[in-house]
Amino acid sequence: MAINIRKLKVTDTKILGSNMKRITLHGDDLSDFPENQESGYVKLRFPKVSEDIGKNTKKPFDLRSYTIRSFDPERLELVLDFLLHGDSGPASKWASSVERGDSIEIAGPGPAILASPDADWYLFTGDMTALPAIAVNLEKLSPESQGLALLEINSLEDKQELIKPSGVEVKWIINPEPLNGCSDLINALSEVEWKGNNPYAWIAGEFELMRFARQLIKHEKSLPKDSMYLSCYWKIGADDPGMKKAKAALILLDSLKNIFKF
Repeated sequence: MAINIRKLKVTDTKILGSNMKRITLHGDDLSDFPENQESGYVKLRFPKVSEDIGKNTKKPFDLRSYTIRSFDPERLELVLDFLLHGDSGPASKWASSVERGDSIEIAGPGPAILASPDADWYLFTGDMTALPAIAVNLEKLSPESQGLALLEINSLEDKQELIKPSGVEVKWIINPEPLNGCSDLINALSEVEWKGNNPYAWIAGEFELMRFARQLIKHEKSLPKDSMYLSCYWKIGADDPGMKKAKAALILLDSLKNIFKF
């Protein structure tokens, strides 16, 4: 099946706090973009500079996945939020310097990942890479929903006004040095007082957060598969392919443990 590549232009940018930038993309290629895909993702294609192309002859571009924050089918506008962390990666480098009128190609969308509407209590946990997806999830919850969101941000200025049910508490955890780990976020997760008879856990962020969450949610709490979403979006000291390899290895090891009971 052919991949649908859409060529879009940047029509607006907005700084959110100290470390995130909202970018609005527009183009006629969005005329057949499906609705209600918020919390799903698109893959952006960042052309490699000439000296990097020789390192990987398979593709002349880097692919990175970003959460769909919102989509307006009438205005043909797609909104994505980017965490700015310098020039260490192609996406952050592009987002830091992008201007209105600049072009970008996208593929997708990938499936929307929303918490089950049948849960009676929700737990959302993530760092700033997961904040856009968690924000969408909170917006999609029914008004009577109950729950807790543990959100790690880099500074007080990174707090966002979130649309959420009044029964969902938000705790902001400040971590100015995310490259040194997320121990405060992990500790907060370990101390959560679980509620409800049918809870749902949505947890994503750095690799160590996912590793801890898999042990807690899958093995200690024994939540069924359809009552959780656990993923890692990045790994300290690893590039995107390295993160994906570490994630795959962890999932494989976990599967072997379940099969052979070791």
